[in-house]
Amino acid sequence: MNQSTHAAHSPQLASLDGYSARRALFSILLLAAASVAHAQVASFDCGKASTRAEKAVCASPALGAKDVTLAAYFQLLLRLKPSAAGMAYREFDDMLRSDQRQWLKAREACEADAACLDRAYDHRIDTLLKLFDANAGLTFGRHIAD
Repeated sequence: MNQSTHAAHSPQLASLDGYSARRALFSILLLAAASVAHAQVASFDCGKASTRAEKAVCASPALGAKDVTLAAYFQLLLRLKPSAAGMAYREFDDMLRSDQRQWLKAREACEADAACLDRAYDHRIDTLLKLFDANAGLTFGRHIAD
């Protein structure tokens, strides 16, 4: 189905550029993933929280929600096959996991500082959204995004 035919059936889709369409698709996928974890305070077991940062995340509904969101984005990205930069799946997976380990170290450095944790989560979520945008176009099909 070409774009004009697609637009005739969906006026809302016609008003979205490729970037916005991919973001909308990512949000839909995230909502589906998050609905499974709706009862969670954080993406990890708060009963086993051992660091000051983990305890702060569990104590704050806002930080807990960001943690669940970040975890859902991360899990969706792990399931993507990369379309950017000719990167092989294993390289993409290794890069994503390595970046996540580095981010976890940065999060832990915030300790119980809620403002620091909030900034760390916002930055990581933004980074994951950019990774999704760079890699989702071919994965989900250009006719959806463009």
